[in-house]
Amino acid sequence: MGNRFIGVQIGPQSLLDEGVDHCLDLLQETAGVNALLVYSHSYYGAQGRPPEVLAPDHGVPVLDERNRNLTKVWVNHHESAFKGTFLRHPRSSHQEYGDRDIVEELLAPARKRGMKVLTRFLEPCQQGTVLDIPNWVKILSTDVYGRLYPTPCWNHPDYRNFWLSTTEDLFRSYPLDGMQYGAERVGPLSNVLLKGQVPACFCQHCCDRAGRKGINSERARTGYRKLYEFIKGQEDGQQSPTDGNMTEILRTLFKYPEILSWEYEFHQAREDMTKLLYGAVKALRPDALFGVHIDHQQSTWDIFQRAEIEYAEVAGYCDFVKPILYHDIAGPRIRRWHLDKVKDTVFREVTLEQSLDLFYDFMGLDKKREPGLDSLDTTGFSPDYVYRMTRRLVEGVDGKALVYPGIGFDIPWNNRHFPSNPATIQEAIVQSFRAGAQGIVLSREYGEMRLESLKAVGRAVRSLGGEIGS
Repeated sequence: MGNRFIGVQIGPQSLLDEGVDHCLDLLQETAGVNALLVYSHSYYGAQGRPPEVLAPDHGVPVLDERNRNLTKVWVNHHESAFKGTFLRHPRSSHQEYGDRDIVEELLAPARKRGMKVLTRFLEPCQQGTVLDIPNWVKILSTDVYGRLYPTPCWNHPDYRNFWLSTTEDLFRSYPLDGMQYGAERVGPLSNVLLKGQVPACFCQHCCDRAGRKGINSERARTGYRKLYEFIKGQEDGQQSPTDGNMTEILRTLFKYPEILSWEYEFHQAREDMTKLLYGAVKALRPDALFGVHIDHQQSTWDIFQRAEIEYAEVAGYCDFVKPILYHDIAGPRIRRWHLDKVKDTVFREVTLEQSLDLFYDFMGLDKKREPGLDSLDTTGFSPDYVYRMTRRLVEGVDGKALVYPGIGFDIPWNNRHFPSNPATIQEAIVQSFRAGAQGIVLSREYGEMRLESLKAVGRAVRSLGGEIGS
């Protein structure tokens, strides 16, 4: 166990607020952590949290992040690295910690303790990003009605070059042990059917890509528009068609098969970005680890994403896969972010209880072990969920990549602390290794993790034959 990867996702503000040495000692001595996954950029990440969701027992006073003007760029970039794009990472000394370089300050203390340092960034895909990055509006997607959509376009060359340049600059500037890259958004089909959101992207770059594959972009646009307008009508209370909602959805897919083709090209464009970054890291530092972050909706409840992601293929352009397997918060997330979203559209003909049963059956989970509908809002999933999902990925990569499940605990819900059971955390970690994982990543973010939860991690590591504090 001693040489296995025990990583933790940690925000730079937590490191700097608590002090780097204090943080690293607490993590190593309490939980046996030997790898740090730290944001290099936090355009999309855990910031602006009220103090009640942050851990009060780390030995340092908790600060209210809502009143702070924190930087979102935590490293010093070089202008010469970004000549191939009009996008830049803005830094300002007027922002808190805007003059600090987290990787520079972290490397020596981590090396002293035998800890790996990996940068971590999630693709910025929130509406507020347009205020953070100059020229961001120029690389935004286009929706089915020709309007700008708030997420960036995978196929825009300046957007691709922006992250390629960012990665190159990071690995030229610092002796990093690796990087974890992720994108927490799904394709247009999931957005329409599972979220009721307008489909995108239909910009010229995407249309050109589709054209090269023989896909008719106008038929795809028409099909998505019809599908979206049907779903919105159902959400607004329109009467279901005579044949039922599911039949009407399938009818549209049969009439416009370009819908599925367009969805798959979105998926492929995302994977193309990942391949670019993987190649850049390996060209600059072949021994560095490149990891892929799999979002919770992709790992747990989105059936379309599950069908699109073939882990044997993903293993060809990563060293490790980190799926979000947040057992505690899975209950309310699935209830409010999934079941409630589809009860009046895709699954209008079935009850919520039946919908939950279908979910458990489709995802291969044991409904006798997992919470019922009446307790989803307050009860986490079992360690068996972690085992089954981990095992699926281990079998999927077939030995071609490492699997490091993201074991989540003390994750906020509705800006309140969602308490974790230390015994369940311990068992979830044990079950992840029993399923064949080669490591774990403590998640969502260190600043939220209560001391008792971290101690539970330590007990799990010791029970599996690891040493704490070495």
